[in-house]
Amino acid sequence: MVRLAVALSAVVLCATATAAAVPTPIVETGFLTPSGNVVCNAGTYRGKKLLACTVFSKVRPDRGYKVWAMLARGQVQVGFVQGNPATDYRKLAYGRTWKWNGFSCKSERRGLTCRNRSAHGYFLSRASQRVF
Repeated sequence: MVRLAVALSAVVLCATATAAAVPTPIVETGFLTPSGNVVCNAGTYRGKKLLACTVFSKVRPDRGYKVWAMLARGQVQVGFVQGNPATDYRKLAYGRTWKWNGFSCKSERRGLTCRNRSAHGYFLSRASQRVF
């Protein structure tokens, strides 16, 4: 029991240290792309709604998972987070759009496009990723 508590504390400390660079939400909802290569976690971060998406094929053992994160308004932040994103979600079928608290993400065979209320966002796929 003590080992488990220490391990969980280490994960929390690591997540807290990383959150300053790339915000990660207290997860409320999310989805996976049909390929399972991208997961998006949405929830609250410092009292504001946040969407953070991870491309599993872009993991770096020395830095962790690459994450694209944005609030409902404002620009995108990109960085790495140690730890595992929540993945127990339904898949967002190709051609479908997910909407939540000012965010909109469209799943297509070529990749996933997510936007916020400020029209900032990102395109994510196995082959390429870009911020706009």
